[in-house]
Amino acid sequence: MISQEDVLYAYRLLLGREPENEEVLRQHASQVSSRFELRELFINSVEFRAKIESLIAPRQPRVPVGGPAMAVDLTAPPDQLSALLAKVSAQWHYLGATEPHWSVLTLESYLKENFDQNSAAFFASGEAEAKSFDAVLSRAGVDTTHFRRCLELGCGVGRVTAALASRFETVQAVDISAAHLQLARSHLAGFNIDNVDFWQLTSVADLQGVNGFDVLYSRIVLQHNPPPVIALLLNQLLAKLRPSGVAFFQVPTYKAGYRFTVAEYLEQKNSTHMEMHYFPQTALLSLLARQNCNVLEIREDDAIGISVNAVSNTLLVQKAMA
Repeated sequence: MISQEDVLYAYRLLLGREPENEEVLRQHASQVSSRFELRELFINSVEFRAKIESLIAPRQPRVPVGGPAMAVDLTAPPDQLSALLAKVSAQWHYLGATEPHWSVLTLESYLKENFDQNSAAFFASGEAEAKSFDAVLSRAGVDTTHFRRCLELGCGVGRVTAALASRFETVQAVDISAAHLQLARSHLAGFNIDNVDFWQLTSVADLQGVNGFDVLYSRIVLQHNPPPVIALLLNQLLAKLRPSGVAFFQVPTYKAGYRFTVAEYLEQKNSTHMEMHYFPQTALLSLLARQNCNVLEIREDDAIGISVNAVSNTLLVQKAMA
């Protein structure tokens, strides 16, 4: 347990401001058990990372507007889609079994040998992300009172799932890794959260079994899938998004020199390393239009780190009324 004074100094030193009120001091003091965990909580916050980016950005130019186009296969026949998903599945089964928490947030603090002392900060970051989602919805003027069911694509070990469960009547938490799902179930059971249905994505056909929902949430997930799989996931899930429902998701949209060819990729051996893929923004916007989704907000983010030759976008979109 740390003191509220420790939290106050963290606000002043790391965020450069006073806390909103005494309640947030009490809340943060109860979430972490050491100053190390407190530091991890603050430096992993969206606010702190934005401040760091604002300091670095003037020294590092953004991706040039005149950058070359990417050569990317965006579609594949059913048999190749299944093969692509199988490669993703093999990779994340390995990561889920070996470094489940680090594979979600790739910080040294969350490696297996360090995780126990940093677990509070890890899960607190999930609530922080959910609050950012709240802010995005508020800025867009989205009325959430009628939203009942949320689908979280790539729930991992349940880091954000618990926060989503407190905001919606039911959550369908989807992941490709059985090991991740097992940890997520255990984490939520520890808090007696019983309105979450965990579901493992094992094949392309599984997507047909998804029922309608009001909210789609997915961050730092799509980027680890080849472009045709990104297209498949977004097309299938946005088709199930109910009218006036919203999708909040992140996907990298550009990297100078990136190319993806289905045939070449399938010829490669399965990798145990985390992959990063890119889906052209023009194709993304066209996909959203075909799915009758209106873009309410689109922003560049730091989900793939701060880069001078790559772009990642976070979007809030809303399904048009039928």
